[in-house]
Amino acid sequence: MVTLDVRPQLLDALAALRDRVAAARYPLPLAGAPRVRANRDELLAQLDDYLVPRLRSPEAPLLAVVGGSTGTGKSTLVNSLVGRRVTEAGVLRPTTRTPVLVCHPEDQHWFSGMRVLPDLTRRWVPHQEKPAKESDTPPVDEHARVLRVETAETLPRGLALLDAPDVDSLIADNRVLAGRLICAADIWIMVTTAARYADAVPWHLLRTAKEYRATLITVLDRVPHQVVAEVSRQYAALLTKAGLGEVPRFTVPELPESAWGGGLLPASAVASLRTWLHHHAQDPGARRSALTRTAYGLLDSLAARMPELASAA
Repeated sequence: MVTLDVRPQLLDALAALRDRVAAARYPLPLAGAPRVRANRDELLAQLDDYLVPRLRSPEAPLLAVVGGSTGTGKSTLVNSLVGRRVTEAGVLRPTTRTPVLVCHPEDQHWFSGMRVLPDLTRRWVPHQEKPAKESDTPPVDEHARVLRVETAETLPRGLALLDAPDVDSLIADNRVLAGRLICAADIWIMVTTAARYADAVPWHLLRTAKEYRATLITVLDRVPHQVVAEVSRQYAALLTKAGLGEVPRFTVPELPESAWGGGLLPASAVASLRTWLHHHAQDPGARRSALTRTAYGLLDSLAARMPELASAA
């Protein structure tokens, strides 16, 4: 198993940093205060949900979070990668607030505790042919945020997929949760479509991933066969212009299954993406590369982010 070289002093320093960041309140109604508070909250979430847990348990499975706008086909993509329906799909899903995490059965212990996303209540779902609905599972506190966890032997050990809420949801809490889940990922999978690849919201997340040097891949979904070459060329040009030309890109054609959101895409439609993910979960060198890029990129970002928070204080 490939691990990161993490010294105890680093974890101690991050724990002290986390406490000091949490203590900063920025209560005065000054210009720029809302932005500073948002930056503080984002940093706290990244420390609690990703960086500290990852450095403490470098052998834990890679977490790949699938994010994107409403109707881009995220859930259908996750279901197709798993090989069965584990999350509700469909274009009329902007109000869904329950993210779904899927992992191999032998990896479930990594997500049963509070190692990652500690303030999300776990809701375990037994294997079944159809994804669970809210009415199928025991009730929880209506104000609690829930992470629904499924297991699937079709995923390799060492890889977990998380279907996040829409980043442009009509509900503000969903947007905040989606951004937080993406920031908890080892691998960011940003999904867009032939009709929406120039939208502002996903590009904000792409630029954020670049800023933090996160391991990032993009999926151009629902591309009509007759314009695959042209749309792919234009999307590649936009990525290159944004300094993201080296980001792996995968294209999924427009199919009846993706249009209606109810079925699984043919295995061939997601074969290249599945191969990439399985390789990075199972190959020691690829795994280490994905981990170190995201974790150390976030560490390096502190050099610029901390002085800004200190100055605002």
